Amino acid sequence: MLICSKYNCMFNLFKKKEASTPVVDKISMSREAKFNALFQLWERNKNTVIVCWFDDSVREITSFFATKIAEPVSFYTAREVTGAHVNGNQIVFAEHHPLKSKEQALYEKLHLETATVYSSLDEPLFQSFGSERIIQMMKQLGMKEDELIEHKMISQSIHTAQGKIAGKVTVEQSALSQADWMLKNLSSSN
Repeated sequence: MLICSKYNCMFNLFKKKEASTPVVDKISMSREAKFNALFQLWERNKNTVIVCWFDDSVREITSFFATKIAEPVSFYTAREVTGAHVNGNQIVFAEHHPLKSKEQALYEKLHLETATVYSSLDEPLFQSFGSERIIQMMKQLGMKEDELIEHKMISQSIHTAQGKIAGKVTVEQSALSQADWMLKNLSSSN
């Protein structure tokens, strides 16, 4: 059996790497700035569907939008969104899931050519990798709180962080928020 395992490992070296859906990251310094950017996006295109990974995120963004408008807006959790939501609509994600594999599985299920993800540096995923220093640097460079950053290096850093997280998770536990997910799945008792 050990020999088979070695051969399987050897043959996996020559396996073609699976294609993944390209991700466009739009990063803000704060959740409020991210929510404002999503609201402006929705105002420009009312066919925008906003997808969150966690129930608490949907509640938070729904409350934010309710302070701005009385119109219904399409907010869904990742488990609720289907291919029917994609037809004729612009799909955007209001946060990253800590595991890239979960994101890619959903992007594939929805047949997305690219995925646009709005995130903020004050989210637990980024805080676990020292985002406070990045925020301070951005402020020193004169960036405004409501400016969005979009760069391939940032996307690569996020994917690297997700890879580190994936290496620490043995069995994923469900959670209501990103903070709850990080606590349940990255605690030392896991």
